Amino acid sequence: MLIIPIQDKPDWSRPPLVTLGLILLNILVFVFYQGKDPEVAEQAAEIYHQHQLLEIERPYYEQYLKEQAPDRLPQWREMKAQDSRWLAWPIIYERQFDHYLRDLWESEAVPAEIDLAQWRAHRAEFEQQRNQLSSIEAGLTPAEAKPLTFLTSQFLHGGWGHLLGNMAFLFLFGFTLETALGAWRYLSMYLVAGVAANALHLGLNPSSMAPLVGASGAISGLMGMYLALYRLRRIRFFYSVIFFFGELRAPALVVFPLWLVKELYGHFFVDSNTAYWAHIGGLLAGAAMMLPAQKSLKHFTRRLDQTDQRDQLTESLKQAELAMARLDFDRGRALARKLCRDHPEDPRPWHLLFDLYKSQPQQKPFHQETFNLLKQFVQPESDSNEWLPHTLEVLHEYEQLAPGAPALTGPLSLALANKLWRNGEWPLAEHHLERALKKRAHPERSRQLLARMIAQYQQRQQPEKAEKLAGWLKQVS
Repeated sequence: MLIIPIQDKPDWSRPPLVTLGLILLNILVFVFYQGKDPEVAEQAAEIYHQHQLLEIERPYYEQYLKEQAPDRLPQWREMKAQDSRWLAWPIIYERQFDHYLRDLWESEAVPAEIDLAQWRAHRAEFEQQRNQLSSIEAGLTPAEAKPLTFLTSQFLHGGWGHLLGNMAFLFLFGFTLETALGAWRYLSMYLVAGVAANALHLGLNPSSMAPLVGASGAISGLMGMYLALYRLRRIRFFYSVIFFFGELRAPALVVFPLWLVKELYGHFFVDSNTAYWAHIGGLLAGAAMMLPAQKSLKHFTRRLDQTDQRDQLTESLKQAELAMARLDFDRGRALARKLCRDHPEDPRPWHLLFDLYKSQPQQKPFHQETFNLLKQFVQPESDSNEWLPHTLEVLHEYEQLAPGAPALTGPLSLALANKLWRNGEWPLAEHHLERALKKRAHPERSRQLLARMIAQYQQRQQPEKAEKLAGWLKQVS
């Protein structure tokens, strides 16, 4: 069973740098650090064979399987019957067998044909080489846990499939959470979730010698955070169950128990090397860490509400545009005007209303709607980044369609000059300031703006422009 959210799209204007950095780091560790593992393993096998350790240890390994892993005994015997050259590999990677053999020879008499001191020396040489494998050196081995490996194990993987699958999920959840939580909080919560996942795995498998590797625990933490972030908001999920797949909308937290049950089912009923308890630990830790992050949750909810409103507005604008395409201008204007009242902070309905009237540039409503749009742009609360492109386009069209530009009154021209100057549109700001000066709009405010413009040009070492504006300043004075 697979259930993954498909609600969000990355905002590449603000790329998720921490998420991308984590993905890059995982790939680099896998390629350049773990990439040495085959060579390390070959050298370990060479030492093992060179000292003829297989001949000494093989009967004891079979005894070990009978006592501690009888389900693997048939596979071992089949391997022994087919090709004995590969018999060393299971022994090499079975670190539990290291302890079994030492404990056995400490409690029982060592066979006379075995030189125990020599075996210990050869074994130590072999283990020193083998223990340079990334999973042993930097993975989390519960029976030999080291504090640093709670972190380092999160950046190791068992193969390309394991790595790419984890990185896909890291990106899927990471870009949304990084935006919602902020880069540093997101990174710290990611790492803490991984540590919590490893801790639960260790707590339930304290004597295990199997190293734990992978970012799955931390990524399960991201899954828990993601669901806690959306809470009861209905979002889109892709699901796949056996041969059936599709899309559904459901409250985010409803999926939490499904993911939890999926991991528990895997632990109890699926024969796999997957560390399901680590996944469960990460999932629970991630959800729990979102509880104190109320400020981020409120901010994210507010942003989601704004997005929903914007999506609704986009749909309503399509209806108005459709009416315009059908030449039903009265309905289009009525819809656009209602959207301007309901969403005064969004420039799109204002721009649409301008477009609906611009076919009649001689009529008074065209100039009135242009005035209303530009007046909205110069309001202090208007988002310049959003409004500026629409405003520039409208100003250009309006002055072409109405050379006298009756909508551009003196006070509005002065306000436009101020706003355009602050947004770096200096030539256009000068143009509208000149219009305001001709109409003698607010002399004191005009002088203040001129003084700022002159100082800026002088600072930029543009004396000709500064001198021109100084001449305008004298006329105002």
